[in-house]
Amino acid sequence: MTTTSLTTAFVAAAMRNRGYAVSEGPPAIITGGAADSRLVKANDLFAAFPGEYADGNEFVPAAVAAGAVAVVCSRRPQGDWPGVTTIVAPDTTRAISELAHLWRTECGPRVVGITGTVGKTTAKDFTAAVLSQRFSTHASPGNLNSREGLPLALMSLRRDHEVSVLEIAMDSKGEIAELAAVAEPEIGVVLNVGLTHVSKLGSIEAIAEEKLSLVRGLPVTGTAILNADDPRVAVAAKELACEVITFGAAEAATLRRGPVLERALDGTSFDVSFDETTERVNAPLPGAHTASAVLAAIAAGLALGMSLRGAASAASLAEATGRARIVKTALGVTIIDDRYNSSPASLAGALEMLAGLPGRRIALVGRMAELAGFEEQEHRAAGTIAARSCDTLVCSGETCRAMAAAARDAGHSDVRWFATKEEAAAEVAALLQPGDYVLVKASRGEAFETILPVLEEAK
Repeated sequence: MTTTSLTTAFVAAAMRNRGYAVSEGPPAIITGGAADSRLVKANDLFAAFPGEYADGNEFVPAAVAAGAVAVVCSRRPQGDWPGVTTIVAPDTTRAISELAHLWRTECGPRVVGITGTVGKTTAKDFTAAVLSQRFSTHASPGNLNSREGLPLALMSLRRDHEVSVLEIAMDSKGEIAELAAVAEPEIGVVLNVGLTHVSKLGSIEAIAEEKLSLVRGLPVTGTAILNADDPRVAVAAKELACEVITFGAAEAATLRRGPVLERALDGTSFDVSFDETTERVNAPLPGAHTASAVLAAIAAGLALGMSLRGAASAASLAEATGRARIVKTALGVTIIDDRYNSSPASLAGALEMLAGLPGRRIALVGRMAELAGFEEQEHRAAGTIAARSCDTLVCSGETCRAMAAAARDAGHSDVRWFATKEEAAAEVAALLQPGDYVLVKASRGEAFETILPVLEEAK
């Protein structure tokens, strides 16, 4: 089979060479990877990872029924599976990582790895959108960024891809170094360091060490791209042996931006300067807080040989690929669905973006997770920002009592707190009028997707 994509034949040979038990099915192209049988698409590879609440081995039949052509599992599925290539490995996570690294080596793309506390997925997607105007570009789908997810992201890599842009996350010490060993990035981007995951790593200093391990492990021929506006990130610039591009508004930044002009939900505009050259960028991502993602994308272009003019032009022409989903309802309300995740920095940025919109502005906000002992402090800080950013603040959950109280203390006259997200959503739905803007923001564990229909169907 002649193809640029991963194949079951490659998987079978690679895994057999690693000593795993292989039952090879008919030749087939593999176009992606999944660890959730409900998300499997035709021609996917299914990884049966052991889970905290469920064992992936139990879902092999469902994955095959959904179209998986290859399966990596830790025990042989019952019955006969003649149409599927099956690999049995004692440690599924290790086996998938080995396969991903072998395929990455086979394809040989120039890899851009992106990490940070906030904005990784937006920066990854936008960087890929910018680079794709010059290079054949692969990007990790969705948020496949963990020990299990990043290797699966590489299943969609092809031999004809010149560049791969990968999101690299962590929730434990050493994870970024493990993922970098799989992906072998040539370019490493560190966006910022914040408090999310402090409950798992113990301190913001430990988080900084983990994030910076991405660029500290780069080859001397590589390029580190660092946020000059974040002191915990910028400090690494002096110690690195590789090329360094720093970005931000700071005077010392090598890729420096001017003041950001916000164009409501249409995006932002600002000047960028590099090596005595200045270009104007009209980026499609809304909110001043997204400027870091735009700068990171431009810096990646520079590291790959693009001119500032070419990279800035590509950023202006790229389509918006941020996390926020804009929904226009039948009532004439604009919902900014930014509830994928929430952290102090991302919530602050979203609220400040909301502040610049016309019409009545309503913020429906839930808990920010993984803040450990900083939880009350950070929710109060968000309440203070909300006091100057929205006309009505609606909070849900016990943790957000502190946010509501802080907003009232800061002089906000319309703050409403509810014990449950369902009560909060019902309140907002009853308030809605044509022309309103509603920001919906909470951490993933709050499952705010369950209340969105209440807002979208309000009449």
